Amino acid sequence: MTAQAARPLLSAAVVGLALGAVTLAGAPAAFAAPGDDGDIKVHRAGTVEPDQSNDPQVCEFHFAAFNFNDLTTIHWDIYNQPPGTPPAVRSGDIALDSAHNGYSPDMTLPDGMYKVEVTWVGQQGAKKSKVFRVSCDNPTTPPTTPPPSTSGGSSNGGGNGGHGHHKPPHGPVGAGGGGAADTTASDDGSAFGVGSALAAGLAGTAGLILIRRARRRNDGAA
Repeated sequence: MTAQAARPLLSAAVVGLALGAVTLAGAPAAFAAPGDDGDIKVHRAGTVEPDQSNDPQVCEFHFAAFNFNDLTTIHWDIYNQPPGTPPAVRSGDIALDSAHNGYSPDMTLPDGMYKVEVTWVGQQGAKKSKVFRVSCDNPTTPPTTPPPSTSGGSSNGGGNGGHGHHKPPHGPVGAGGGGAADTTASDDGSAFGVGSALAAGLAGTAGLILIRRARRRNDGAA
């Protein structure tokens, strides 16, 4: 075989080796290690599973594990937050089903911030984790204002059975309608009532004057 005939074969071999190297280099990215695709969720007690949502604030709760491929069990640890070096406040395992999902029992902790971290045998990637708050405090209902007492007098607190102290009525008594004007609010209210009465009187006087003038004009015209 001549050198010229061998060149195409060498070129094809070099191309083949290069393609093989690229394929091998991309293999780790194409085939994830066991558990790398998994995720952990915090769920309130009573959540209907499977549920891919996450509850960052809970009272009674459990953990839900999803998509931990090629694994039969995972391990979880709960730590106080902010992060430090204390031992885990609680630990446990989750058995995974044939779909690589699993759930912990319901549990509760004292109110506070926590972080759950998940590890497993053969782990190569980072731990799976979630930060969550436990808060079981119930808001108090604000007290309602009691209705005013109606015993021993009217609803505005009059008589010996009413609440608080009120000034006795004073100022002129308005006529008409069979009732008296209400002047018990304050001294300023009384002054306002007197002013209103004077204004009404002046208006009445002006009306009489206008009526008399009209009658005189009519008599003169006749």
